[in-house]
Amino acid sequence: IELELLEDRALLALQGPAAEAVMVALQPAVADMRFMDSQTLDIGGASCIVSRSGYTGEDGFELSVPESQAVSLAKKLLDSTEVEPIGLGARNSLRLEAGLCLYGNDIDMTTTPVEAGLKWAISPARRPGGARAGGYAGDSSIEQQLSTGNWPRQRVGLLGEGRAPVREDAPLFSDSGAAIGKVTSGVFGPSVDGPVAMGYVEKALASPGTTVLAEVRGKRLPMTVTRMPFFTPGYKRG
Repeated sequence: IELELLEDRALLALQGPAAEAVMVALQPAVADMRFMDSQTLDIGGASCIVSRSGYTGEDGFELSVPESQAVSLAKKLLDSTEVEPIGLGARNSLRLEAGLCLYGNDIDMTTTPVEAGLKWAISPARRPGGARAGGYAGDSSIEQQLSTGNWPRQRVGLLGEGRAPVREDAPLFSDSGAAIGKVTSGVFGPSVDGPVAMGYVEKALASPGTTVLAEVRGKRLPMTVTRMPFFTPGYKRG
């Protein structure tokens, strides 16, 4: 396979409840787009590949724009009083509150989609008994987990008490003191107004409502296993 990069492009993401109104002022056609729709549109004089998507749990748009026009388009977006620049720290807290995985933290080459709660990403045709079962990386392990219903660990949401965030790599323990897993991502959630995290625990302890203990600076803090997302995403589906 040979790939040829035809042009240098940049990616801008506009996210939040006011994203549609800001974009409509530059290109009315975006109002008809729904979550995960994608099309090529003129946005502020730049030919953009526009996707109604983003990794924040909010309604929004991702704009692939020619590199030479990226700064001018960013400035046009920032001309709106509704728009402020943010960095990856804000993106990280938003995606975690939305229950979205970050590769390298919450999923990696040692994680199966079954353990990660992502088996929806495997099409029915590729699952055991499907028309084209298997044929993908890791299929033997994944098919065994799907067929038997047995796997050792499960990705879960974790709600903490108090205000102290529990960060990634914090070990998790059961009430009896047994090591049962670890936190893979953790922040103080501004929308939830409290510490939120996700991580892996032994499957037997993955039921919502289960109390586990996270070790932070030598202290074991109680956290409650909870369903994700931590708040309802604002995607435009209808």
